[in-house]
Amino acid sequence: MTKRAFASRFPSPSASPGFLLWKAANVHQRLQRQALAEFGISPTQFSLLASYFFLSSRMRGPVSQADLAQYASLDKMLVSDGTRALLGQRLIVRRRSRTDGRAFAIELTEQGVAVCNRALRVIEETDAAFFARTGDVPAFVDLVAKLLTDPSAGD
Repeated sequence: MTKRAFASRFPSPSASPGFLLWKAANVHQRLQRQALAEFGISPTQFSLLASYFFLSSRMRGPVSQADLAQYASLDKMLVSDGTRALLGQRLIVRRRSRTDGRAFAIELTEQGVAVCNRALRVIEETDAAFFARTGDVPAFVDLVAKLLTDPSAGD
């Protein structure tokens, strides 16, 4: 077998920002999964639940899956699958929208509110410990926010 050259611009994977971000995201997800185990929800389900809760406190009307997908820059199918799981756990309810017959309004149940608020405290503690290792959390947040800006806007 002939040896092939690994044609990366980086001398090793540990010098690749993309590889490091991927590894860090996996560690973060593992820690979140462990923290959320007592609630029986995944990190994705928690993020959807918390986002529905946050949006419902900020929007004038009902929150739809499309609203959440746009707010969180998520694939509609991911939102749909996660919403279905939250419905099955009775953490949210879905009602037909009064203004759009194709859409559903999502609301947290009392159980959903309780689980979300308890899980939020646990996740925020987990995140505080994880991100403290950056040395400067506000600066880290600013850097990550830059990654999320629209590259076509020229920022």
